[in-house]
Amino acid sequence: MRALFLCYRGNPFCGGQGIYLYHLTRELAALGVEIDVIVGPPYPDPLEGWADVYKTENLNIWSIRTRHFGPDKLQRVLSPWNFVDYFLTRMHVFGEMETFSGRAFFKLRDLLRTRRYDIIHDVQCLGWGLVPMRGYGIPIVTTVHHPLTRDREADFTHDKSFWELMTTVLFYPLTMQRFVINRLDRVITSSTEGAEELGRAFGVRRDRISVVYNGMDVEMFRNDGSEREPDTLLFVGNTEDHKKGLIYLFEAMTLLPERITLTIVDEGPPVRTSAFNMIKRFGIEDRVRFTGKVSLDRLVNLYSSKAVLVMSSLYEGFGLPAAEAMACETPVVVTAVGSLPEVVAHNETGLIVPPENPRALADAIMMVLKDKKLQRSMGKKGRMRTVENFAWPVAAQNTLAVYEDVIRAYRRAS
Repeated sequence: MRALFLCYRGNPFCGGQGIYLYHLTRELAALGVEIDVIVGPPYPDPLEGWADVYKTENLNIWSIRTRHFGPDKLQRVLSPWNFVDYFLTRMHVFGEMETFSGRAFFKLRDLLRTRRYDIIHDVQCLGWGLVPMRGYGIPIVTTVHHPLTRDREADFTHDKSFWELMTTVLFYPLTMQRFVINRLDRVITSSTEGAEELGRAFGVRRDRISVVYNGMDVEMFRNDGSEREPDTLLFVGNTEDHKKGLIYLFEAMTLLPERITLTIVDEGPPVRTSAFNMIKRFGIEDRVRFTGKVSLDRLVNLYSSKAVLVMSSLYEGFGLPAAEAMACETPVVVTAVGSLPEVVAHNETGLIVPPENPRALADAIMMVLKDKKLQRSMGKKGRMRTVENFAWPVAAQNTLAVYEDVIRAYRRAS
C-alpha cells in the first residue's frame, strides 16, 4: 500500500499536526506502508528514513504588515498562490489551508505521472483543493481532532468590539471545512466525543467517522526517576488558547494553601502576557513560574518531578498532556470536557471534575497532593493505560485498518 499524506504545517514543534505526521508516518512505514508527504512550512524533522517528502511554499505572512516584508518577500508575493494568500490575509482570512490545498492539488497532478497511491490522508486541512483532488480517483481520508467551531467560540468570549467579532468570524474557514469534510471518504478523529462534535458542527454522519485514539511516544515519555517535588502542580499547553480555561486554574490556586506552586510550560511575558495578567489579578505571581519552550528531555523531567498535572480545560480534542503525564507515572486532575474522560480513568489514573468550577478543581488537587499512596497508585495505572491504549504503534495499526476498510468500500463502489 502507498499512502500520500497532506499536512499544511509539518514541524513537530509548531503544533499537533506536525507531531501526528512524524510519528504516524514512521509507524505506518514500519508496518510496510510506502509513504509520500506533501507538506508546508515550517517543515518537519527529516522523514527521509521512511518517507519521500515534497515541500510546498508558504510565506507565513498572516501577522506581518506589508511594509515589513522586505525585498525578498515583496518579490515572492507576486507569484500566484502567494498573492492569493496575501489577498486573503489582508481581508483577515487565515488562508493557509486554502492555498496549501491548492498547491497540493497541482503537486499531486505532477506526482501521478510516475506514482500511484492507494489512499490520500489529509491532516486537519480540509481545504478547497481536496474537492477536485477526488477527480484523481483515489479515496481521501482526513484527520480532524476537533472542529474549528470550538476555537471560534472560545475567541468570541474574549472579543470586546464589533470589529473584533467580525475579524474572528472572517478568520476561521468554517464554510470551507463544512463543505469539504462531507465530500471525503472517511473522517478520523481521536475520541468518541470528537465524533459527536463533528456531527453537531459540520453535519458529518456518524457512520462516516472512525475513532482512532491519538498516539504518543511511550518510550520517550516515561518516568525518568526524578524525585517528586511535594505540593507542585504542572500545566502544559498554549496559554493564549482560551479553551484551556486557565482563569479557573488560577482561581483554584487562590483556594489552595500558599505552599502549593504551579509551573507552566509555555512562554510568559513579554512574549505572552494574557495568562500573566490573570495571575497578577489573582495575586499569585510568587507561586507561578513559566518555563518557556523546553526540550523533550526537560519536559519529561517536569512530568516526572511535579506531583500533579492539571488541565482546567473548557474543551479538548484529545488532551495529549494528560496522556504524557500518565505515561510518566504522574497523576492528573482534569475537567470533564471533550475527550478527557476517555483519556483519564476517573479514580484510577486521576480525578475528573466539572469544568468552570475552581472549588472542585482545588478540592481534587488537594485530595491527590495529600495522599502519597494514591499518587503512586494512579501513576502506575496511568503508565499501564497509556501503553495499552495510546502508543503510536497501536494508533498506526488502527489507522491502517481504517485505510483498508476505506479502500475496500471505494473499490466496491467504483
